[in-house]
This record gives sequence, C-alpha cells and structure tokens, in this order.
Amino acid sequence: MKERRKDLILQTLLKLLETSNTKKITTALLARESGITEAALYRHFPSKRMIFQELFEFCDSTIFDKLNQIKKEEKLSIHEKLKNIFYFSVVFIEKNKGFSRILSREALSPDEKNVEEKVNQFFDRYELNIKQILQNEPKLLILTPAIGAQIFTTNLEGVIARFLRGSLKDMPSSYLDNYWEGMQASIFK
Repeated sequence: MKERRKDLILQTLLKLLETSNTKKITTALLARESGITEAALYRHFPSKRMIFQELFEFCDSTIFDKLNQIKKEEKLSIHEKLKNIFYFSVVFIEKNKGFSRILSREALSPDEKNVEEKVNQFFDRYELNIKQILQNEPKLLILTPAIGAQIFTTNLEGVIARFLRGSLKDMPSSYLDNYWEGMQASIFK
C-alpha cells in the first residue's frame, strides 16, 4: 500500500507538471490532487524536494537503463545506436511531459537545488555516454568524439526547450527524422 501511494504521489506530480504553473505546485495542492492529506504526503516524503528528486531518479534510471542496453547491442552500427538513443530519449520525454519541465529546470525552485545538480549530472553523463560510443569509430566523424557528443546532447536539450515553448503540444516525435538527419550530417562524414 505504501509503495502504491508513493507512486500515486509521483504520478500526480508528473501530471501537475504537465498542466499547471510549476511555481504554484505546493505540497497542499499535490496532496489534494493525490486524494490524500498533506500529513499522509509527508509520511511518504519528508519534503517537496524529495518528491522531485525521486521523480527525477525514476526518469533518469529509465533513460540510462535503455541507453546502456542500446550501447551493448553488438549488431547495431554506431549510427543505429545513436539514432535509437536519440529517438528513445525524445519519445520518453514526450510521453513524460512533466519530466521535460524538470530537465529544463523550469519546475525547480531554489529549494530543489540538489535536483538541479542532478539534472546537470544527467546531461554530463548523457554526453559522456555518447562520447564513448563515438570513440569506437573516430574515422566516421567530422569532428572529435567530444564535440560530436556535445552536438548530440545540445540537440536533445534544444528539443526539450522547443517542446516547452510550444506548451507541450507540438510533439517532437513528429520531427524526429528531421532532427536526426541534421544531427547526423553535423557529426558523421
């Protein structure tokens, strides 16, 4: 029961991040929308910061689990690995719209400084993983693996920013092929 209620709170936060002014999400609102008391909310999470942190950690682990799975696929070329990682990342963010507000830091107040640091680490780890993949085939690259990884990661951040600018309505998956073609032309010979 305890885990189900925690999951309910996290799912409610994700929905509120999709539909509400993120600066107005309070623990009182979160409790009310979850159908529990604020005291019950605090039995599961000691602070609002911890709710954001746990939600971020779930999304972070989902993306990196898939990224690592794709990295290990020996049958895939470097192009296919990167394309699959990019497509998965964009579709995951599109399906978990509230997560895009966390990755952009839009939903984070000064109280969630530790979550902001985790977001920065997320992008650093993401870029490092892409760089490791690119290092396996340096002869295929226009630029160094490090610059290629920066381009890749910056494109993902740009997709997130554009998604938010469009009020989470202009679905990035409808442009995935175009994004990939542009990125591929910037990274590979």
